[in-house]
Amino acid sequence: MSGRSRRRALRRRHRRGRRHNGGRPGDSTRGELGKADVSASRRGSDPARERIAAATVEMVGEGGFAAVDIATICERAQVSRAHFVRCFADLEDCFLCLHDEVMGELCARVDAACDGRRAWHDRIWAAGVAAMRYLQEDAARARFLVVSVNGAGSGAQERRDRIVQRIADFLDGGRGEVDGERPVSRCTAEIAAGAVYGTILTKVQSGSVERGEEFLPELIYLATMPYLGARAAEDELLVQPLR
Repeated sequence: MSGRSRRRALRRRHRRGRRHNGGRPGDSTRGELGKADVSASRRGSDPARERIAAATVEMVGEGGFAAVDIATICERAQVSRAHFVRCFADLEDCFLCLHDEVMGELCARVDAACDGRRAWHDRIWAAGVAAMRYLQEDAARARFLVVSVNGAGSGAQERRDRIVQRIADFLDGGRGEVDGERPVSRCTAEIAAGAVYGTILTKVQSGSVERGEEFLPELIYLATMPYLGARAAEDELLVQPLR
């Protein structure tokens, strides 16, 4: 069997599995997604710091980084400014630390969802389902993670670049799926990752998360098209939305 025929057979089996699971790719990972909440170990056992973290994520997610200051965060969290400065050097340090923690939670969810999945196509879907559910759980947290990072200074821009590179690391495994002589390099993964991240940013900014709109098939199309080709990737757009 040729490489192209083998991949077609794998995609047919994958589509049959999606229909068997009620049209929700990656449903077998549902029980795993709750395992990876690493925030408690990172935040420690300081309830006041947890309140600061919750207030910061909520307020920045609602109004952006420029709309908050230490005083308003302390008021929302019901802590003293002295306690804030014991936890964080300043407002930017607070944002960056919490962004790292939220991103760590998301990455742990994705890693848990992909655990044990060897096929690149299956891993892409499992990662997409886990990430989508994480974003949909809390719209303010989604904006904090994806939108606010674009207006919080050079350190935040570095975080944004890390997100894109992590997506590219994941997509780069698709090189083995390419048929023929089409040139595929690390640059291919970075371009696709930029398209995926840009679409997520646009959707979160426009309120798609709050409205419960489904855009995961669109993301999977963007992720797989450079490797599978446009015709095969179009199949991803036909997948039933998550429920």
